[in-house]
Amino acid sequence: MENNQLPEYLQSIFYPLFQHTEDLECQLMLLDEMLKVGDRKEIPFLSELEFHHNPKISNKAFAIKNELQSKLGVLSDAERRRLPMNLCFIYDEFNIRPSKIDNELDFEVELDILNMK
Repeated sequence: MENNQLPEYLQSIFYPLFQHTEDLECQLMLLDEMLKVGDRKEIPFLSELEFHHNPKISNKAFAIKNELQSKLGVLSDAERRRLPMNLCFIYDEFNIRPSKIDNELDFEVELDILNMK
């Protein structure tokens, strides 16, 4: 079977090591090593480990995945959905101003979340 036909999380070199290690401390150490020597192939495996039944492993896998993505310069799903920075200035570029607030549309509902810092 070719390597490309395997599910992405099975392509990690750490997958067989993790599967044959039953000691929790050794599994946590393997997660630490993924950050040190891992590459892009570890990210799908770490995503799978985020759903592990042990909360220590799932929490650590989430943290290691985020750090590894940052280290490798890989964009996370949340970052991919962000708008480009140049769209932030589109109002100024086209001299567009937001509409004025219509006092007749006052529903007397306070949005406390807008006042939070």
